[in-house]
Amino acid sequence: LGTMLVVFPFIVLLSLGASYAIAGSASEPVDRLINEVAAITDGRSLHRRLPSDLGSDELSRLGATLNDMIARLETSFGALRRFTADASHELKTPLTVLRADVERAMHPNAEGSEAMQALEEALQETARMSDLVDSLLTLARADEGRFDIHREPVELGAMVRDVYETAVILGEEAGIDVSMTVLEEGRIDGDARRLRQLFLNLVTNAIKYTSRGGKVELALSRRVGAEISFTVRDSGIGIAAGDLPYVFERFWRADRSRSRGGERTGFGLGLSISQWIAHAHGGRVTAQSRLGRGSVFTVILPLAPSDRAVQAASSTSDVDRVFTQS
Repeated sequence: LGTMLVVFPFIVLLSLGASYAIAGSASEPVDRLINEVAAITDGRSLHRRLPSDLGSDELSRLGATLNDMIARLETSFGALRRFTADASHELKTPLTVLRADVERAMHPNAEGSEAMQALEEALQETARMSDLVDSLLTLARADEGRFDIHREPVELGAMVRDVYETAVILGEEAGIDVSMTVLEEGRIDGDARRLRQLFLNLVTNAIKYTSRGGKVELALSRRVGAEISFTVRDSGIGIAAGDLPYVFERFWRADRSRSRGGERTGFGLGLSISQWIAHAHGGRVTAQSRLGRGSVFTVILPLAPSDRAVQAASSTSDVDRVFTQS
């Protein structure tokens, strides 16, 4: 018994020491993981990643999951930085022009006609900034899911006829032939104002990037099943294959030098808004193009339930067979 009383404290101390060593060894990978995450998420090191080997399968899987999350954060922060920089740049240009116009109008030597012209140009820049702010607000509300779609039955045939009439006027001013190749009737449940905005965005883009003497063709046709498509085909400058995946990104624009007459282009938000409007209606916008050969943008929308029983006119419309010829 005396021996046990002497030995027992040493056994307890040895056990505690071993337990502490084991616990320390087990917690070391966790501490390492915590330190790595803290270093990465300081906002300046999102390019870094956690090591793949963290000592156990469970921790390694956790590390892989965290790496995926960090990659998404890096992408989101990068997009936010680009968006902020692009928006600042787009606002700076009209503000600079606006200031120059106002200073020119206020110059002591400015004559009445010159001052009036400067003020008219200032008014145009103000409208341009207003359009930019409206577009940014539209996209911000869409991102937050706060932009309501006021749904009602919309006759697309009547709407496209109206858009076509507007396109003809715009085309005449630009020396471009605008035609309607197919016009089939179809009804969808949607926001008439937003749908018209979507169609006009595509039409004005086509005219903007088509040279004088070129052609723009519109078509509204049923597809197999429960969809209808609105297509805008132009003979304009086209889009390079490397740029095509980015046409719906915010602030993306074709080379300004290749627009009609090198004229001032838009803000690069129209196609982003168009895609959002289509998505909000359960549809999509597709783009096909060849540099120097023109472009085809197609809006595909679901028909209203009452219209879905109507058999499509053909299994595949001509507007879907784009650039198949050499």
